[in-house]
Amino acid sequence: MTSTFWFFGVTTGQSAMQQIYPLWMEELGIDSALQGIDFPLGAPPADYRAAVARIKHDPGSVGALITTHKLNVLAAASELFDGLDESAALLREVSCIHKSDGRLLGAALDDRTSRLALEALTSEGFWRQGGELLLLGAGGASIATTLGLHRAAAAGLDVPRRIRVTARSPHRLEELAEVHRHLGFDIPVVPVVTANAGEADAVVADLPPHSMVVNATGMGKDRPGSPLTDAVVYPRNSIAWDMNYRGERPFLDQAAQQASARGLTVVDGWDYFVYSWTHVVSVVHGVEIDAAAFERLSAIARTVLV
Repeated sequence: MTSTFWFFGVTTGQSAMQQIYPLWMEELGIDSALQGIDFPLGAPPADYRAAVARIKHDPGSVGALITTHKLNVLAAASELFDGLDESAALLREVSCIHKSDGRLLGAALDDRTSRLALEALTSEGFWRQGGELLLLGAGGASIATTLGLHRAAAAGLDVPRRIRVTARSPHRLEELAEVHRHLGFDIPVVPVVTANAGEADAVVADLPPHSMVVNATGMGKDRPGSPLTDAVVYPRNSIAWDMNYRGERPFLDQAAQQASARGLTVVDGWDYFVYSWTHVVSVVHGVEIDAAAFERLSAIARTVLV
């Protein structure tokens, strides 16, 4: 029987995964179909709960990947889960729903996938050049990214000397600080309230060379626009990374305009997207996806976009 793998998002029908997932299943030898569920931003809790309950009680449903609604899903349906992994409990979100011995489990994998994507973007010794990491937005993506860096630092790996995080809400920044206090976070973090894109521009302009600026706001995909203005000035020899892999993504266009003059590396969220999906596929279907398998799946995925 063909199993059902669910995909919680905002516009799941527009995702390339609708075409990629069947090709991946063929490559991995798994009989499974992808089924998307679209929720508006801030959907009623009952809608999230009903979707999780369907997975829990349907033997043919093997699990789910959750994008925009990670926090809301867990808040609405926490009692339906029989267990959470350490990251899900800490971050109070789930990006992956899976089953084991009849138990419904929740996991937050973004700390691991963001760390893999960061490592793929930066060459050996990149952070030793004195640059900083700027995370535009203090939501779940940024919290997960800093958690991944915390674990990288504990493993003795190269990490930025300082992290700056912007948000329009002081509340968001306090939530981030609470996670860091719980972790005993060793990397200095500077929270910055930016009321508008012009104020975010000023934070970018203050960065030293060899920094990284990350659009972790969701702007450009889930909602229009960029967290910066066209007047932003990037630090030299830095990286501009948009976590989004699709949508209008004006953040990338703004950085590309300065790529030559400022020595910028401009990167979209493709690898992050593939890492995120392959990790969830691995957990839900109980298959190992090593580096060679990842490269094969990434190459298959790229054929869809040609």
